[in-house]
Amino acid sequence: MNDTTVEPSVIVREFDAPRELVFEAWTQVEHLNNWMFPMQGCQCNFVSADIRDGGTSLHTITMPNGHQMWLFTKYEEVDFPEKLVFLQYMSNEAGDILPNPHMPDWPRDMLASLYFESLAENRTKLTFNWQPRNPTVAELAVFEASRADHHKGWGAGMDQLEAYLAAG
Repeated sequence: MNDTTVEPSVIVREFDAPRELVFEAWTQVEHLNNWMFPMQGCQCNFVSADIRDGGTSLHTITMPNGHQMWLFTKYEEVDFPEKLVFLQYMSNEAGDILPNPHMPDWPRDMLASLYFESLAENRTKLTFNWQPRNPTVAELAVFEASRADHHKGWGAGMDQLEAYLAAG
């Protein structure tokens, strides 16, 4: 591992919802299960969730074709309603961290830092920074080579969040 500073991928989105609700949508299972997936037809199921500083969660996303993807999350900072910082990993159903099966040199430690800004009573700006933490040279190369596609995963999830919040 190294201490290379990596320019994060940044997604900025605005939502027609109060900041507190947008933050809760990222930190409460009753919300997360309804939007944290890349497209309609998927299902999200949190099997454990201790969403607080130092806490962890484990969830699965089931694709329309039945394929399951397990994700283990370590929460570093949960500062309602302003900031959320976590590391997310590919895993198995036991929460054991695994390499990405589709990209073996994908960075092991992916850091997400979310900043929630109230623009108006019912309007929130979310800034999502995503970057590898302490990547190897190979991991950094894979991250940089895929940079143009980074918006597809989390960006698609943001689309699901927008639809969920709009449905009220």
